[in-house]
Amino acid sequence: MPVIRLTTPIPESAIRALRVGDEVRLAGRILLSRDLGHRFMVEQRPEWLRPILEDGVIYHCGPVATQDADGSWSFAAAGPTTSLREEPYQADVLAHYRVRGVIGKGGMGERTSAALREQGACYFHATGGAGALLAQ
Repeated sequence: MPVIRLTTPIPESAIRALRVGDEVRLAGRILLSRDLGHRFMVEQRPEWLRPILEDGVIYHCGPVATQDADGSWSFAAAGPTTSLREEPYQADVLAHYRVRGVIGKGGMGERTSAALREQGACYFHATGGAGALLAQ
């Protein structure tokens, strides 16, 4: 089975063409967010986030970043966090910001699953324990 390559922003039609079990390689801008970020998006609804998230992807991730000698930052590890922690917020975030994908581990609840179908979005499963590889 060939790897499907998607780059953000991702059109809804590309997401709806995916099938369970497809191997996908994502490129482009991916926003990292966990509990507090999702709560902020739902409670505050900052409009400045819309152009960043629209047709984009959110990664449920708590990265480990290191600062290089020149002052720039790079990821040492970017392993997925348990997605179910975002369940109270994820459906609202998907709808409000037109997010096309969510990356995490462990799956989501029924409310988010329904929102993914309705919004034309996808849950991408990342393997826990592969944080150093995923940081690349």
